[in-house]
Amino acid sequence: MYRTGDIARWRVDGELEFLGRADHQVKLRGHRIELGEIETVLGEVPEVGQAAVVVREDSVGSQQLVAYVVAAPGGPVPLVGGLRAHVGGSLPEYMVPAAYVVLDALPLTPNGKLDRAALPAPEFGTAAGRGPRTPREEVLCGLFAEVLDLPKVGIDDNFFELGGNSIRSALLVNRVRTTFAADIPLRVLWDAPTVAQLAERFSVGASDGDDEQFGVLLPLRTGGEGAPLFCVHPVGGLSSVYAGLLRYVTGRPVYGLQSRGLATAEELPDTMEDMAADYLAHMRRVQPQGPYHLLGWSMGANIAQAIALLLEQEGEEAAVLISLDKVPVTEAPAGDEAAIDEQDVYAGLLSMVGADPAELGEGPLTAELTWEILERAGSALAGIERGHVSRFAEVAANNRRIEVSWRPAPVRTTVLAFVATPDPVADRHLVRQSAEAWRPFVTGPVETYQVTAAHAEMTRPGPIAEIGRVLAERLADFK
Repeated sequence: MYRTGDIARWRVDGELEFLGRADHQVKLRGHRIELGEIETVLGEVPEVGQAAVVVREDSVGSQQLVAYVVAAPGGPVPLVGGLRAHVGGSLPEYMVPAAYVVLDALPLTPNGKLDRAALPAPEFGTAAGRGPRTPREEVLCGLFAEVLDLPKVGIDDNFFELGGNSIRSALLVNRVRTTFAADIPLRVLWDAPTVAQLAERFSVGASDGDDEQFGVLLPLRTGGEGAPLFCVHPVGGLSSVYAGLLRYVTGRPVYGLQSRGLATAEELPDTMEDMAADYLAHMRRVQPQGPYHLLGWSMGANIAQAIALLLEQEGEEAAVLISLDKVPVTEAPAGDEAAIDEQDVYAGLLSMVGADPAELGEGPLTAELTWEILERAGSALAGIERGHVSRFAEVAANNRRIEVSWRPAPVRTTVLAFVATPDPVADRHLVRQSAEAWRPFVTGPVETYQVTAAHAEMTRPGPIAEIGRVLAERLADFK
């Protein structure tokens, strides 16, 4: 059956028995692929002297195309990025190899044919490049790592060189679409296979004119049909810690509200009412009218409460106030508990990535140690310039002064209170205490939820997943 490329034999009973292929045609995920066609396209690259393409299954159920190339005599070593771009521009997506291996020579059998069994498996390394610089990049790094089943991915690491294939690329693009409510085609990933490149290829909105990472309004996601969720900063002033919610709270915009004074030196608010009015003005830029959805961790819940009070005074309302381990302030802390210095800023930054300063040994925290831990955790906070620390300390100290001096009034809203309970059984009383603390200050219902975490861990991946799953269900009940 030479003309079809099939090898078969005709049995005496008239049945055709299929024995295989005479060429190198394969079937991969429903597509018939002629490997020689891919090899021909690779051979068009001037730097390529020889090329071979095979289907490998180095892990069970994960078949993928792998290309092997040898440099042309006397020429430079072919660049993987150039090979991928050339093949991707000439062949359909399902024919683009997932990995490219540059060899000194192709292995041959004793009779001079390609020894396909001797071709080495591609090495998919883990990330060692730059960490994320923005909350958007931080979320994308997490999605890349999740889809590739890697502990960490840097912003310059190539998705396909880390083991990505057509199935995983489709999975990643779907996760990105859901997380950011961004309409991006699958083809974009082939043209922009790194986090840094992909982050620039789709728009999730702009900040209010300040540096995006430190602006008052931090757009974590701007697309979606539901009402926006506004996440208010804790005492440190940053809202990038809420980026982990994007994977669970889908279909609606998500914005962070951050302290003034982080991007540039400027006049800081004097009272909680000043802060609430400023943030509400920024909220109305993206949602002119309510009802509004507010969320805050620690001090952020108190600021959200103040915004809800201001909305009620102006004839509007907060549909829901979500508190992450915080109750209304009723009395000032004793002694120096309200004071904040540079050491507190270092400790606060570390707590955002789940690091406990108490476990780092005796002695003061240093900038070098703090940034080393942030970088190791893959946090966008590692991109903060050292010069910002003194500004952060000033902002945090002002926030703490405002927090301890404010006394709230009752407000008409629903409260979803997530309570940190490191020991879910022994700490159940904390949930009851949280509900009792909130009830005098809200006229609507108070719902409580246990989160297995310490207070400082509430926005880490495990706890934020618990919170996000509840919010994904409950937010649908609010307008």
